[in-house]
Amino acid sequence: PKPALPAEASSITTPTPTLTIANAADPDSSIKSYDFEIYAGPTLVATVTAIPQDGSGMTSVTLNTPLVDNTAYQWRARASDGGLYGAWSDMASFSVHLPVTSIGATIDFDPDTLNPKSNGTWVVVRIELPAGYDPADADISSIRLEGTIAAEARPYEIGDCDKDGIKDLMVKFRRSEVIKVLPSGERVPVHVTGKVGSVGFEGVDLIRVMQ
Repeated sequence: PKPALPAEASSITTPTPTLTIANAADPDSSIKSYDFEIYAGPTLVATVTAIPQDGSGMTSVTLNTPLVDNTAYQWRARASDGGLYGAWSDMASFSVHLPVTSIGATIDFDPDTLNPKSNGTWVVVRIELPAGYDPADADISSIRLEGTIAAEARPYEIGDCDKDGIKDLMVKFRRSEVIKVLPSGERVPVHVTGKVGSVGFEGVDLIRVMQ
């Protein structure tokens, strides 16, 4: 058999990919099934056996054992007539890279009332993440307000401003840039996004913006 899909050296976005081979040629048409092996480096991580040959000329199997994110894999297949096995195919390769997921964050924008006419250089945003995520792992360079305004690289601080036992990350944004993008209103949503490790986060706070 010849590995067909996933395409050689491709990146896939599911932990349970479908492996497809072009069926082996057999002059007496005695092939009944195929075995598959999946490796991570030298380690055999999954085996699927006795997959019936598909009469279309291509035979596929979808893995039941989830593979690991951000990992390269190699795989091969062999044919069986029910008693004897053919040679293993050449190794094929692919890698698993799962889509980045997003988590909800609690956002506290300070000041609660933004007066465009008052003085000041910065506004402050404090970010709390769900259990299992450490705000110290947040990528400061990824944090954006309204998708466009980058958080200042420094200063930032890890603390617990509201004393609720949940650590928060304090970052600052340039006040003049924030005023340009926020409309006036009594309940104006302020959207903040960013990444912690490979996971995206987003959250909203409602503030008053004076005319």
